[in-house]
Amino acid sequence: MNATLNALRYIAPKLAQFLFVVLATYTVVFLLVTFLPGDPLLAAIASKSGGDTVVDPETLERMREQYGLAGTPWEQYWHRLGMLAQGDLGISIATGQPVATMIARALPNSVEIAAIALVIAIIIAVVFSFLAFLAPTRWLRNLLLQIPPFGVAIPAFLTGLLLISFFSFTLGWLPSSGSRQPGSAILPAITLALPVGAILFQVFSAAVLEAQASQHVFTAVAKGVPPRRIFTAHLLRNALLPTITVLGLTIGYLAAGTAVVETVFSRDGIGRMTVNAVLARDVNVIQGIVLMVAAVYATVNLIVDLAYGVIDPRTRRSGRSAARGTQPETSQKEASA
Repeated sequence: MNATLNALRYIAPKLAQFLFVVLATYTVVFLLVTFLPGDPLLAAIASKSGGDTVVDPETLERMREQYGLAGTPWEQYWHRLGMLAQGDLGISIATGQPVATMIARALPNSVEIAAIALVIAIIIAVVFSFLAFLAPTRWLRNLLLQIPPFGVAIPAFLTGLLLISFFSFTLGWLPSSGSRQPGSAILPAITLALPVGAILFQVFSAAVLEAQASQHVFTAVAKGVPPRRIFTAHLLRNALLPTITVLGLTIGYLAAGTAVVETVFSRDGIGRMTVNAVLARDVNVIQGIVLMVAAVYATVNLIVDLAYGVIDPRTRRSGRSAARGTQPETSQKEASA
């Protein structure tokens, strides 16, 4: 019974935080799109008709009802919130299609490159952390540890253009654009993975080097345990918790990065659809995409929080912040393995 109550005390604040993030995001986005200068409906009409915005009042009012733009801002706020509670994201002003349908059609392409990018980023972090661990001299280790700032500083569009120039135009190995050709997701995924991999490497290597100074690692080294065994059996475990935290935070970066990457590679997806919606002042699509990304981000971080409680039970007692300040200890028995 006590275990159940403790679990509920741990989970309940996380669920409340999830709901708060989604509601706060909805409120902020609603205020932004509602109080922007100009009328989004008239802007969409002008875009469709080549600049002509002459519409009779009855038709205009009917269109406002159709797209959820009728009434005062206060009435619109609650009307849209009620629609969202039913899973209705509204209708696109620019295309006349349900926003949920448009997102469902574009989402798989974005998820594909984001998933591949995350796998590549994790591989980059683990490999370079292993190389830093094996570095025979301090200057070589410090040189490897200087990679993350460069990986984050290089703009994604520049990385994408360089990859297109080399792998598509020079070598002809991979397509430079599109979503349907074989291998079309590789270059966008690499472009997205490099800065994420740099961030993960920075966190992962810091945790590995901190664990390297622990007593059980010194014991393992003294007993002649091979470096590869020390890294995989002891150091990876100590680097797990902080890396899980950053994995949750990188979801937001991946979502934002798709807008640039999909535009550079002319790839259909959520990012490119967001850019087009902003240019067209399609407020329903903008709001739907932002809410979807916020919900995914909050869900991933909720899963990360719950994973903390499973991996390190101390977080259920002392809170997640305290858990971040301490690393799980590996037993002396494991060190002698």
